[in-house]
Amino acid sequence: MIGRGHIRRGLALAAVIAVGVAGCKDKKKPPPPPPVPVPVAALGAIPADATVVVGLDVDRLASSDMVARAVADMFVRDPGLAARFQRLATDCGVDVTHQIKQVHLALAPGGSGAARRALLVATGRLDEPGLTRCLQAAVGSGGGDVTVKQTGARSLYRLVEGRHTVYFGFGQADTVVIGPDEAWVETALGDGPKVATAALAPYLAAVDQTRALWFVAAMDGDLGDALVRTTKGAVKAAPAAAYAELDPHEGFAAHAAFAMRSDADATALTTFATGELALGAMAAQAMNLGPVVAKVKVAAEGKTVHFRVQLTDAEFKDVLTVVDTGGDGGQDAPPAADGGPGTAPDAGP
Repeated sequence: MIGRGHIRRGLALAAVIAVGVAGCKDKKKPPPPPPVPVPVAALGAIPADATVVVGLDVDRLASSDMVARAVADMFVRDPGLAARFQRLATDCGVDVTHQIKQVHLALAPGGSGAARRALLVATGRLDEPGLTRCLQAAVGSGGGDVTVKQTGARSLYRLVEGRHTVYFGFGQADTVVIGPDEAWVETALGDGPKVATAALAPYLAAVDQTRALWFVAAMDGDLGDALVRTTKGAVKAAPAAAYAELDPHEGFAAHAAFAMRSDADATALTTFATGELALGAMAAQAMNLGPVVAKVKVAAEGKTVHFRVQLTDAEFKDVLTVVDTGGDGGQDAPPAADGGPGTAPDAGP
């Protein structure tokens, strides 16, 4: 039999356990660890609804005479821009051509007012605290302001200078995301669907992203309709998309492709473009550019129409000379036959 002493000791033990359990319930649970942001960079920072994506290889572009000329011309036309760029580079200690390795630009319909949403994603040797302090000092000296808020696990900065407002944040340690539309920058910094798995995915896979500059775009409705009208109805429907690459390094190489809706439209566009290029080569003789225009090749493969041109350094310099001087006449060779096959997948509706 269980004695009274055993019962008393059992009840006391039960009371101690009950008090202990109650005490545990009263204690506050430790706070959850802060969320760890998912790294986003390059195409991984561009939202799925982007309709235009541009990629730039800064190293290859920086070594191009054509790019150097374009930048010099831009600064000549706007000395204030040159001074501001120099001040920002000096104050921030940023050497764009050495610290920035890749830049991606993106556009999409919508945003505030009638403006499109735009995004710039820069990857390189960047430092978030240092760059932020620099921007605060540089913008503040001009009457602007930089503020910050938390969005998820990231800091979102708002930079205001005069009538201009931009937002930026770091997708990872070496990648900054910048844009004028706050919601789109937040989407870019988040871990939601991105462009590489959306409607532009097949064209992003087809374009040569190793080139100095490339782009992929869903076909703009007005431009597509204009193409149909220009061909006088030979092309029945606007292209689904277009993509292109160019490389102004060691000469000039360029390739553009139009993803048509049908094989018949691809054939019609190829026939039309071949005729137009022949006429263009003849007209270009007046500027000594007939052989250059004749080097533009057009060919269809499935539903995709490819335009290609490859120029030597000397030929490219001839083009730049004509741009600078307006040409000086001469007689040139007739256009050559069209080019070889492409490598892109067929485009569907």
